[in-house]
Amino acid sequence: MELKAALAARAAPVETALREYLRVREPERLYRAMAHIPLAGGKRLRPVMALLACELVGGDSAKAVPYATALETVHNFTLVHDDVMDEDDLRHGVPSAHAEFGVATAINAGDALFAYAFEMVTDSDCSDALRAELVRHLAITVREIAEGQQMDLDFEERETVAPAEYLEMVRLKTSILFGSAAYGGARIGGADARKALELRQMAIDVGLGFQIWDDYLDTTAPAETLGKPSGSDIRQGKRTLLVIEALDRAAPDDRARLTAILDGGDSSDAEVAEAVAIMERSGALAACRERANGYLQGVRDTLAKYPQGEPRQLFEALLEYMVTRRY
Repeated sequence: MELKAALAARAAPVETALREYLRVREPERLYRAMAHIPLAGGKRLRPVMALLACELVGGDSAKAVPYATALETVHNFTLVHDDVMDEDDLRHGVPSAHAEFGVATAINAGDALFAYAFEMVTDSDCSDALRAELVRHLAITVREIAEGQQMDLDFEERETVAPAEYLEMVRLKTSILFGSAAYGGARIGGADARKALELRQMAIDVGLGFQIWDDYLDTTAPAETLGKPSGSDIRQGKRTLLVIEALDRAAPDDRARLTAILDGGDSSDAEVAEAVAIMERSGALAACRERANGYLQGVRDTLAKYPQGEPRQLFEALLEYMVTRRY
């Protein structure tokens, strides 16, 4: 079975749970808006990681399905709010929540998804003490995601961002939820805190590579592949690692032109293509490809501590997919 099919099979219980949790009820418009993006698609990487982490440590992944579903719900509430903030009108190949239901309802739906995620965690099949631990853990994670989002917003107002600042933003905004997937899945599976924290750090590291690669794909992949407009980061003037590297490496004329495109606002397709060409000439694209793959180095060492078998094999394949996928 190819990787995507294997991951889809693992995600099937989460798909079922999502549809049950997000069934339409009154007020109908709210629940339709809540379900709109979560049920439109997505790779389900975070919930699958939680289920695999549970199995990796010898647990029954069925017990982790509510927690895994909560992670996907958190991820989707951030997407709904991000699309409002970024004014993106397309997500997963469908109109974003605010484009379909209006800004006010989209914000309300995102808030409701956020709250609902914690209800889901309390449905996890584990002890009361562990449920309390996981609720607190996820609450801290969501706060850190908001910190990372604010850093990202602040970066849009700055001409320069240091690579270390960008990576800290990514760790908070994106990687930390992958860490929560590995941690919570392992804890539900019976792992002690030390083992769960080790898996959490491994997932956070690969999450950094995932976001760097995601930025790369946003710049280089066509819109029909992305399911959203290509080059959206460039159009919004975001200082991604690609941009940071390009501004550092580019010749003076290219640096000035790239800065003008980023700061000009609402770049045309031709300007986006010009910016990508500057990134290519400067070596920034190649450098980011290499950096994304570099985060895989510690994966095999960590997973080698666990028995050979399908959970370990799939976990390793999932982590590699995160930083090598075509989308």
